[in-house]
Amino acid sequence: LLTMPFVQRMLIAGVLASVACGIVGSFVVVRRIVFVSGGISHSAFGGVGLAYLLQDRLGWAAFDPLIGAGLFAVVAAAVLSSGWIRKRMREDSAIGALWVVGMAVGILLLALVDRSQVRVQDPVSILFGNILLIRAIDLWVMGGLVVAIGAVVTLLYKDLQILVFDEAFARLAGIRVGAMNFLLLLLVALTVVVLSTVVGVVLAIAMLTLPAATAGLFAKNLPVMMVLSAVICTALTTAGGLLSLVWDLPPGAVIVLLLTLGFAAAGGVRRLLPRSS
Repeated sequence: LLTMPFVQRMLIAGVLASVACGIVGSFVVVRRIVFVSGGISHSAFGGVGLAYLLQDRLGWAAFDPLIGAGLFAVVAAAVLSSGWIRKRMREDSAIGALWVVGMAVGILLLALVDRSQVRVQDPVSILFGNILLIRAIDLWVMGGLVVAIGAVVTLLYKDLQILVFDEAFARLAGIRVGAMNFLLLLLVALTVVVLSTVVGVVLAIAMLTLPAATAGLFAKNLPVMMVLSAVICTALTTAGGLLSLVWDLPPGAVIVLLLTLGFAAAGGVRRLLPRSS
């Protein structure tokens, strides 16, 4: 089984996605912006529909759905981090609007695509992912995004760490909070693109947060939380992918269920441990 090329691609994709989740997901959980991340991930579906429509109407074969998803996710990150949104309307209202508009735009644009001219991926796979269908080019894109995420976090780790733990102190420390908030949501957007090929845009929020939340039950500091989250995510994503092959089940759903069971089990173990540990 492990000698099959598509299984090898699945395993590599799981590792890449897990590294991105470990890094960015830890920021998301500590900063408590899970709902914001959900808005970004769901809005990315509109970009997928746009990519297929441009392939159909303009012949832009190189405009991959991953590019479209990334474009919409970045725009959503820019909107949600803008000072205008925060001053003019409730943040949860803006998130909810982006959440549903992105999904609605994606469905509408996909309906306009001539399926006889453009090979459109099964919408179910777009929404819920299919790690078994990952192509070699997808791995290169994912790898590039993971390297970019790691480089940005390495360069600006101290500022990001201060921001996610205490925004007020970050302002006093002279950190440009507005710019750093946008950067953090931009990292979320890039991670969503990585995850969209593994568990789809709908389930991306689960993979982004559950491993980090599980790691947070035991980790004493942010770097340990990132590493532990990446390890947990790698193990359960690999197990989920292999189980989906053996049992002929949707891989995205199996992966998310395993992550959920892992979180529940970790919570039970943590309650049994002494409070001082």
